Amino acid sequence: MIFRVASDPLVLHRSRADRTGACILAANHGSEFDAPLIIATTPRVIYWLSIVEIFGNPFMRWFLTGMLASPLDRSRADSATLRILLRHLHAGRVVGMFPEGGLRSDETSVLSGGEIRDGICRLAQLAGVPVLPCVVRGSERFRRWQSWLPLARTRFAVAYGEPISPRRDLPKHEACTEMTAELQRAFRGLNEEIERAETRDSER
Repeated sequence: MIFRVASDPLVLHRSRADRTGACILAANHGSEFDAPLIIATTPRVIYWLSIVEIFGNPFMRWFLTGMLASPLDRSRADSATLRILLRHLHAGRVVGMFPEGGLRSDETSVLSGGEIRDGICRLAQLAGVPVLPCVVRGSERFRRWQSWLPLARTRFAVAYGEPISPRRDLPKHEACTEMTAELQRAFRGLNEEIERAETRDSER
């Protein structure tokens, strides 16, 4: 993959992404390059969920299909896509989702205190699988063509958190609320870890 040739990634806790069994990988979403950068830092195959509007662009449809992505229609209850996701999870696979619901600026990102949607936690409850938090930073740098040059050593960071399992000791709605809050805390904690690691690297 070209990202491996042009980049100099900082990857924290890669072993957490190598875990076996089904899980939902949940990541913040700062740019359109987040998913490819995550793919470049884990050996597991990830089946992505993306919004159906993006599939209207023929190039993006080709690109996303190549990334094993399924379209989600947020304007209605999309039972067909839900069945696809559950089939992947029941088969022990990894499903990738962006619980922010779309691209977020730095100011509105979950990393800066923004909110995430609870759909990812409801899916985890339904499938009985954990959610694996993942934070990506620096992906927006690949919007500059110079970042794609061989040996450009474009810096980006990916950090994987500890898996968060669905709560079984609470009513479903309360358990989903608790899990969503825990996931938000995990995102912010991983972001702080990346900041500390980048500071140590700059001081060397």
